[in-house]
Amino acid sequence: MLIQIANPLYDVVFKGLMQDLDTAKTLISFILEMKVLEITVKWICFPSIV
Repeated sequence: MLIQIANPLYDVVFKGLMQDLDTAKTLISFILEMKVLEITVKWICFPSIV
């Protein structure tokens, strides 16, 4: 099962937590109330609006 979560809370602390995969799995498991077995990180850069 693949779940994609949109993250509107893109701040320094959350980004730092997500860079540590063990912490990210624990946090996302807690939020989803199910065990997360694997995480693949994809950083998305949005172009700036001028």
